[in-house]
Formats: sequence, C-alpha cells, structure tokens
Amino acid sequence: MKGHNERYAMELIIAKVKQGDMVAFNALIDEYKAMAFTLALKLMKNREDAEEVAQDAFVKAYKNIGQFEGKSKFSTWLYTIVYNTALTRLRKKQLDIQDIDSHSVESSSAFSESGMEWRNLQRDERSSYIKQALEQLVEEDQVVITLFYLNENSLAEICEITNWELSNVKVRLHRARKRLLIELEKLLETEVRSLL
Repeated sequence: MKGHNERYAMELIIAKVKQGDMVAFNALIDEYKAMAFTLALKLMKNREDAEEVAQDAFVKAYKNIGQFEGKSKFSTWLYTIVYNTALTRLRKKQLDIQDIDSHSVESSSAFSESGMEWRNLQRDERSSYIKQALEQLVEEDQVVITLFYLNENSLAEICEITNWELSNVKVRLHRARKRLLIELEKLLETEVRSLL
C-alpha cells in the first residue's frame, strides 16, 4: 500500500510541476538531487562539473516536464537526462569514454584470501572501500554499478537511461561486478599488509 501511496503522491507533484508550480519542482529536486549528483559525479570525475551537470539536468527536466508521460518512473526519466547531459559535456571537453573491453575477467574469490573477513568490517569501512574500489573502474562500469546497486534501478531502467541493449547491460554489470571485487581485494590485501 505504501508503494501505491508514494506513486500517487509523486503523480500529484509532477502534475503540479506541469502547471508551473515551483514549490512542487523544488520537492522533486530535494527528492532526487543526491542520486542525480552521484550519477553525474561517476561520469564527470569532479564535483564542480557534476554539480553543473545535475543543475543542467534539473533545468532540462523542468523545461521538458510536459514530455514525461509516466510510462516509466520519474527517476528513470530524470537519470536519462542526467546521463545524456553528462555525456554531452564530456564530448565538449573531448574526453574519451572508454568502451569496456570484450575480454572476460577471471573470477575473483570473495575476499577469502585477503586475510580479512568482509562481513566483519564496519559499515563505514565497507562504504569507504567500495567507494575507493569504484573509483578504479572505467566510467561505464561505475555508471552501471551506481545505477543498479546504489540507485536500485532495474535492468530495464538502466537500458532506458543509457540506451544500451539489455544483453549489453547484463554483460557490463557482470564484468563490472567482477572488476569491483578484484579492486576490493587489492585494497583489502594492501590494508592487511600494512598491519603486519
């Protein structure tokens, strides 16, 4: 019931925004600014550019809110704008976004050989390690991990946001997850060695 009520409340807010209600639009910004900024930061690599991308995306969302038909979640529609705004800015800066190579990555052991039990780490420590490991991945890997795990978008929503095929999203997510595990293991191994 809660999900239904939240969806109905969101529909009311969006209807108000379509009528030019800035208070309702500010409510949308408050709801989604953190996730929009996180996605922009994964692509732009610096806070200033990420903030500009997120702001530009919200301006575009406001101007084009009439085009939102509610066929997908508002968050999916907004993240698509954020993603495309970031890509446009990257192209303008002539920064290349590398394609994920087609070679398979060797399966990584789930930290069993790192000398440190992952489940025994404090939550803050885990978050810190994940953030550090995520920063070692290429942009596409960061984006797919962020959308799926942090923003909790479905595979179908990721396809809509990135314009990637479903099979491509599945492969990217699978490889990104393996690479993230490998980077986490490296960090944990380094930590263990520093304690010896």
